[in-house]
Formats: sequence, structure tokens, C-alpha cells
Amino acid sequence: MKDKSLEELNIVRILILALSFISVCTALILFLLLPVLKDYEQINLRENSQIGTVNSFKIDLKASEDKITQLKHNNKKNLDQFQQKFDEKKLDEFLKYYFKNIKITNIKIQTPQEYLHKELKIEALMNNPKNFYNFINALKNYDNLIKVSYPIQLKAIPKGIAINFSVEIYSD
Repeated sequence: MKDKSLEELNIVRILILALSFISVCTALILFLLLPVLKDYEQINLRENSQIGTVNSFKIDLKASEDKITQLKHNNKKNLDQFQQKFDEKKLDEFLKYYFKNIKITNIKIQTPQEYLHKELKIEALMNNPKNFYNFINALKNYDNLIKVSYPIQLKAIPKGIAINFSVEIYSD
């Protein structure tokens, strides 16, 4: 028995079947890949948007950190004063350079503020109003952060000038 299957082989038919098989496979692959490609594009756009947002926030954060560093550098003295413990005896000694007959009275804090440690009323005598201005200038270099509050009352008396004022002491 002789095999005649190769003799009946139709090359055109085999080529048509092979090309149609390749076409069907290509169509199936494309139909399966197109939705994945669309999802990939959307995910890629979302990721690029998020990267842009993150970079923008990083720039803002860096600018804020630079500003904080600059403020800390510019206000180093005030921040150091703010962290010192308050000593009323040191304040009394400090006041003696500028005033005489000093009387310090604690005042109850009317409106609590976050870092307001103490409020004091100071009554004293001085020879010259320039002493008060020198006192205010010297407060910049004092150990604590002190604010002179209004009203400031000056009254001429035979012994000199009587002065009454309040100070607020701020601390951590």
C-alpha cells in the first residue's frame, strides 16, 4: 500500500488555512491586549500626575524648611531667652541698674496666653526718663523674654520720677 496523502496536498489551501489561523490568533491577541493597554495608559497618567503632585509638595516643603531655618537663625536670641527659667531675684538685680526703690508685685493673668508665664507690676523711682529707655534697650539682652506692657505711668515727685508699669514674662 502506497501512501498518497502527499500527492493530494493542496499548497494554496494550506497557505489559506495557515494565514487565517495567524489572522485569528492576531485578532484574539489584539482584542485581549487592547483593554490592558488602555488601563496601562490610564495608570501611567495617574502615576505621572501623582509624581507631579509629590514633587510640588517636596518643593513647598523644602521652601518651608528653609524659611523655618532662616527664622530660627534670625531669632536665635529670642528663642534662647524663651527657653530660660525665670528668676525673680535676677530681675530685681537687673532693675537695680536702672531704678531705685523697686517694688515688684505679681499680677493675676487676666487673659491666659499660651506661653505667658507670669505678669508683674513694677513700681520704682528713677532720676531721668532716659533710664527707662535704657532699661527697654537692655531687655533685648536679658536672660528671659520680657515684654513691657501698657499703661506706663510716670509721675514727678520730689525724690525723682515715680514709674509704674507692667511686664509680661514669656517662657516655654
